[in-house]
Amino acid sequence: MSIQVKTRNADKYFFHIKKLTQDYFTFIQGADIQDMLDCTELDIKEFSDQWNSLELDQYMGHGGRYRYRRYGQFNKMAMDPDLTLLPHAPYVQSKEVNYLNGGVKRKFEPLTTEFSQSPVLIQVLSLMSELYDKADGKANDWNIHLHPYRIVATAEQMGKPSPEGLHRDGVTFIASMMINRHNISGGVTTLTDSYRQPKATVELTNPFDIIIADDARTLHDVSPIEASGNDAPGTRDVLVIAFTKLEQVD
Repeated sequence: MSIQVKTRNADKYFFHIKKLTQDYFTFIQGADIQDMLDCTELDIKEFSDQWNSLELDQYMGHGGRYRYRRYGQFNKMAMDPDLTLLPHAPYVQSKEVNYLNGGVKRKFEPLTTEFSQSPVLIQVLSLMSELYDKADGKANDWNIHLHPYRIVATAEQMGKPSPEGLHRDGVTFIASMMINRHNISGGVTTLTDSYRQPKATVELTNPFDIIIADDARTLHDVSPIEASGNDAPGTRDVLVIAFTKLEQVD
């Protein structure tokens, strides 16, 4: 499945292509993303509900037990409008990219069928592949890594969306899309250039708010979250989406 950008959003759409090309990042409000998609409220609710089925991350190098996740990959070929779900495999990063959790074959639970076949997910990935192609000036073959995360904060423990600190992921484009946040403070994204000079700070607050960056030219971090005001735990649900040109995949 692929989509076309709706005419009423064309100006905003091309603004974000230009900003990504010139500034190496862009922030798109969730309301604008939803306007670009052809999804029902039920589609969105069913997609968001998938964050309730994430599994505890057992591979945190510092022993943290506040992150829940699944993992999977798609390919999106330049001459094919459809996405292809790849066979499930361990997730591996180098120590150079991720000093905390790199160098280990992390065997996360796969994406659920409901998640991988969600019309919301299919359309978001199609939209992003189109945006990245236009920013790059040509159609590309893409490998896409998907990381649905839930970060939990309690009265006893903060949650750390980026426990490795300021970093890059070793991909072409990296994006973080808000799904839901409940009973928390914090979780502010900081984006810098390659020399660690600040470029922007953004707090993803509304469903589908998304920040997108050229990973080779920026670094990013997210501040810890704390539960707000009562004894109930707080949660921050996001989808991290990493696009890598296939010729760059090892």
